[in-house]
Amino acid sequence: SFDTVAQTHKRRGFDLSDELSSRGIVGEFAGATRTWKLNTYGLSDKKVRYLADAFCEVAEKHGLAVEK
Repeated sequence: SFDTVAQTHKRRGFDLSDELSSRGIVGEFAGATRTWKLNTYGLSDKKVRYLADAFCEVAEKHGLAVEK
């Protein structure tokens, strides 16, 4: 989970927020890694896929196992 990465990363949970912001994804609580909610209501299928892919890319970057 992103929480295990945050425990050892120098920026703690803010690294996840930075990664998402750099991809144009905003609205998450900065520093939150254990639980969070993202509202996808009204987003197109393309944007939902972009969001899912962004999380997968960040997870893979930090060595987390990802099933697609």
